[in-house]
Amino acid sequence: MGKPSAPRRNPKKPAQNPAGDVYNLGGDFRHATINIHSTLVSAQEVKELESLPPDPGDPPYLGLQYFNEEDADRFFGRELLTARLVNRLKSTRFLAVIGDSGSGKSSLVRAGVVPALKRGVRLGDDSLPPTDSPKWEYRLFTPSAHPVDALAAALNYDAASPASLTAMVASLQGDPHSLSLIIRQMLARRGSPRLFLVIDQFEEAFSQCHQEGERRAFFEALLSVCDPADDQPVSVLILLRADFYARLAQYDRLRDLVASQQEFIGAMTRNELFDAIVKPAALGNWKIQEGLVEVMLDDIGNEPGALPLLSHALLETWNRRRQRTMTLSGYTEAGGVRGAIARTAEAVFQQRLTAEQRPIARMIFLRLTELNEDAQDTRRRAPFSELITRAIDSLTIDAVLSILVEARLVTTGVVEPGDVKTVEVAHEALIREWPTLRQWLEEDREGLLLHRQLTDAAADWLRLQRDPGALFRGKRLQQVSDWADKNPTLLSLDEQTFLQASRQALAEEQARERRYRQALVLRRVVFPVSAVTLIGVLVALFFLTGLNVRFKTPAKMNGVFNVAVAEFGLIDAEGNQGAAPGEGGTLVSGWVANKLRSELAPDPNLLVWQDGPELRRQNVQIGRVAGLTPAERAASAAALAERLNAQMVVFGDIDTRQQPARLKLEFWLAPQLDYRFEVSANGYATGGDLPIRDVAHPGIEIQPEVNRQASTLAWVALGLTRMRFGQEREALQAFRQAEEFAPDSAAVQFFIGRESLFLSDSDLPNQQTLTDEAEAAFRRAIALDPAYGNAYIGLGSVFFASAKRLVPPVDQAEEGLRQAKALVEQALEAYRQAESLPTVSEESGTPVG
Repeated sequence: MGKPSAPRRNPKKPAQNPAGDVYNLGGDFRHATINIHSTLVSAQEVKELESLPPDPGDPPYLGLQYFNEEDADRFFGRELLTARLVNRLKSTRFLAVIGDSGSGKSSLVRAGVVPALKRGVRLGDDSLPPTDSPKWEYRLFTPSAHPVDALAAALNYDAASPASLTAMVASLQGDPHSLSLIIRQMLARRGSPRLFLVIDQFEEAFSQCHQEGERRAFFEALLSVCDPADDQPVSVLILLRADFYARLAQYDRLRDLVASQQEFIGAMTRNELFDAIVKPAALGNWKIQEGLVEVMLDDIGNEPGALPLLSHALLETWNRRRQRTMTLSGYTEAGGVRGAIARTAEAVFQQRLTAEQRPIARMIFLRLTELNEDAQDTRRRAPFSELITRAIDSLTIDAVLSILVEARLVTTGVVEPGDVKTVEVAHEALIREWPTLRQWLEEDREGLLLHRQLTDAAADWLRLQRDPGALFRGKRLQQVSDWADKNPTLLSLDEQTFLQASRQALAEEQARERRYRQALVLRRVVFPVSAVTLIGVLVALFFLTGLNVRFKTPAKMNGVFNVAVAEFGLIDAEGNQGAAPGEGGTLVSGWVANKLRSELAPDPNLLVWQDGPELRRQNVQIGRVAGLTPAERAASAAALAERLNAQMVVFGDIDTRQQPARLKLEFWLAPQLDYRFEVSANGYATGGDLPIRDVAHPGIEIQPEVNRQASTLAWVALGLTRMRFGQEREALQAFRQAEEFAPDSAAVQFFIGRESLFLSDSDLPNQQTLTDEAEAAFRRAIALDPAYGNAYIGLGSVFFASAKRLVPPVDQAEEGLRQAKALVEQALEAYRQAESLPTVSEESGTPVG
């Protein structure tokens, strides 16, 4: 972090108001009058104040906290943008406000748009809000981990009974279109003509909600009341972080709606920033040393996400004021725009917390950070109860939180309706700018991801009234248990209870198995000889006929990434599908499975199954994937994967409708990581068809090509596993290794493009290179398979990401906006091409994030 810039000797004064330096803040501000000229004091005057203590009073700045409705009278600098948003709401019932973290979206809407609509007075551009907006009903909420619950709570917060909230949640989950009726009933009760629904931090629907079904129900509910063809008495405004924009791509209707009705928030101009700095001080009769404003403006530059840094630096400079004057020396002591947050956080952590309290604070900050694999880490709202462990009681937690809240690093709140206390960091800028916290997050990121899985699973288990089906099992339980054994003091009480229940369920299952085996032994000992003989005969028949296997519960795969190799079938000359003659199908599937096992042997997280004696002993038969069309094969593979708990299914058929017969090796991927993998018109293939002259005994001449394609599959599987662990660079390397085996595979090119695009958001030094590589990969995928819809959507995501990065400061808008608009048009054209393709599978959508 650099030091604050030195003050200029002849600071340039900001452009004056036409009426001079005196501003009449009429209308919203109750005719308060402030004098900007008298707010700025000379260096000579400051010199005489340097040794004087600060005067008492309330701070004019909020630091990391966003402006709320009650702060509207001191919210300056966004008047014209507020007017633009309000005017857009006259002609649309849906609007998406999009901007970088720290661009001021929440403050703009909470302290700008909402108060302007409620007051109904003339706006900054001399226009008026909608005529009846003061009579509207207003609701604002954040999606959190359960967006349907949060939506219901926002609409139901003034209801008398919690039962009505439960009923509303059930109604929305069962039929998202019931939202229209719920809103109309609420408006009738309140006597209001329209609902204005604001959804702040809309990205939480992606970063915190891990249930795809609940996320889709939430989106469907919103879309049902925003349909332009169906006029509803509701206006919806969402606030979305720009780095989550591409996540909309897999939700077609929502993506199109946002694309058509959006407002990107760029950096504030110097004049707007001058107002945001000087006018709140002038309103409270605070003074600012001449030159300080210019130094701050130079330090902040044109970065759209730097507003919380500036706001915190202002608050810390005010804390170091001389009498009523904020000085350059105080600004330097605070650390300037770039260093104030880190300096404050580090000072609080090292100086205000005791040695015993620091580990607790560390635990709190880690719990309040949501780890993201395809975007920047975000803040996370956690219930207070989640912070309590067996080693740390609520009073100790309260003492630490009080210090963090007083320093404005953390905020607390209550979930409505009810009295559930919540905690969250004041702003995501703290996560970005405090090196100590960044270091904590990177020290054991894999462990933190496991811990977050445990946290989410425990919460879901409690929400499901301790349903045994929600407990951990198999390898997942083993991984989390190993981590928990090494970090026992980090587990909350609920997490400990959930983990103990999972272990107890496993112990009970093992005990039942032992009792069953012991019972068999006892029966053999105590029965009469004749009975023993009879039983022996029956038992022998039981095993010889395979009845023991038939009565056994079929096993399921328990690896982190499971690959099932189906038996390869045969398509006869009439187009009928069946078993290959002789050992042809079994032989090919054996080659594939053995090659996969040899390639993946170094990684214990991957499991490969193929039909054989070992699976028969576990009452498992993989069988074949049926179907002649991509849609039929995808449906059959999906059913097979669900039965086995597989994430990848490898399959194929020997097609004898042409001579020589042809073998095509394909694979299917289960929906995972918030994406649904769409099968292209030609399926997911790893190479060309292979000629087979003897279908009953495929010759060794095709084995090298089968091995090559199987190696491709192995590296694809490895890449997907790395994705699951958040190892994006390693995933990209694996997909590039797959490309060496299958340079002409559209699917492999797609995976390379997607991972390159993911990495471009986090690897800023190589951002443009990675973006170019992503575009090239998607274009190559399209060239290889023009019917591959996901590749078009991936290409569109590249253009949208590039357009977002080109959105310029308002005072430098023309060229940057021209380029950004051109890229957006290219993105929309790519999406239109994708939509024009025939749907070939219910597993449709896009895995491009």
